[in-house]
Amino acid sequence: MTTTSTAPARLSPEHLAGGLLSALGAREDRSRGFGKATGALPGAVPLLGGAPSADALPLDAIRRATAALTEDPQALVAALQYNVTPGITPLREWIAEREGVDASRVLITNGAFHGLSLVFDALLDRGDRIVVEDPTYPLIFRDLQHHEVEVLPLALGEDGFDIDALEARLEAGARPKLLYTVPDFHNPTGFVTPAAQRERLTELAERFGFVIVSDNAYAGLGFPGVEVPADYDLGSELVVHVRTFSKVLGPGLRLGYLVLPTWLVGPVTRLRANQDQHSSVLVQSVVERIVGAGDHAPLDGGLDGIADRARAAYADRFDLVAGLLDAALPGGVTVDHRSGGIFLWARVEDEGVDLAAAQQLARTRFGTDAVLGRFFFLEEGTEDRGRLRIGISHLPEDGLRTGVERLVGALTSPEARR
Repeated sequence: MTTTSTAPARLSPEHLAGGLLSALGAREDRSRGFGKATGALPGAVPLLGGAPSADALPLDAIRRATAALTEDPQALVAALQYNVTPGITPLREWIAEREGVDASRVLITNGAFHGLSLVFDALLDRGDRIVVEDPTYPLIFRDLQHHEVEVLPLALGEDGFDIDALEARLEAGARPKLLYTVPDFHNPTGFVTPAAQRERLTELAERFGFVIVSDNAYAGLGFPGVEVPADYDLGSELVVHVRTFSKVLGPGLRLGYLVLPTWLVGPVTRLRANQDQHSSVLVQSVVERIVGAGDHAPLDGGLDGIADRARAAYADRFDLVAGLLDAALPGGVTVDHRSGGIFLWARVEDEGVDLAAAQQLARTRFGTDAVLGRFFFLEEGTEDRGRLRIGISHLPEDGLRTGVERLVGALTSPEARR
């Protein structure tokens, strides 16, 4: 007697996702980011930025550091083994000397965003309040949405923060856990927080008991001649510094660090150990040699020398973009802060220009793109407030020229009028 068996029907991916994903895995991504990306036209020259220029990357220093490491069998073996969670000692000691703290307060991370995620995990519970600059870097909300926090805006105008409004809310009973800030060459505005405002915000943190998380990704990239105050004072046990090597040495390295208050070192280190143990020892060892940590001589001037060359080039590119916009749209575009970093925050003065329509034309007809202002402000909506963020670091000057000319074409098109 022959029997046949029927294989069970395979469950659909949709059914599996509905039944197996955790609440976190199933949660819809509510962060706006920079808006929906679209397919680029062939030969497009987008002005989105966010990364160092190819000609500013320290390729020779990386080659030399890698060669020196691979030619030392003992060092190479160590770089291929497990290590301690906080990071390799020579690099942490080099960071600690720059930051003016004990090395025990330094934790190496996989870039700045990883550091932010660790700090948020250590501090935030559902329903907590946080203070965030308005406008601000929108990608932090990709992480913050998982914590389901309430956001209190710290309004940023042309001359600085509305600290009086924040203080009034604090005195009225608001009790945030932390304040997130980008103090140097603010993304998107380019604003540099004055020393007096940093001091006053630190005083408020001490008075009301919240943590200041200083995300200083663009440190060292001030344009020549621009003075930058010292960062938030690490003498306060309520200040965290978040740093990255990405904007100078290259984001593909995935390396940054935290400088933590003493009471936060243990919790953040424990969280890190329970996730991925530590950052790549191989990458740390390469960066150690480039910056001149331990007994190594810095390569190509070390981190500061490499940054100096990049910031001079970025200043020239910023001026090129600003000049092209002014020449093509005289009086029609205002740039508030020429300070440093890798972006230009442009205000289009003609209220008759529909920036969303102009962006669509730029993408589909002219072959370029820029980020609309709406995505940087806390209030959701379709109002761009006349703002565009233009990346100035990632393209050579001829590419920037082409991109700006195309953007102007979209902005001045009759189809971009309201």
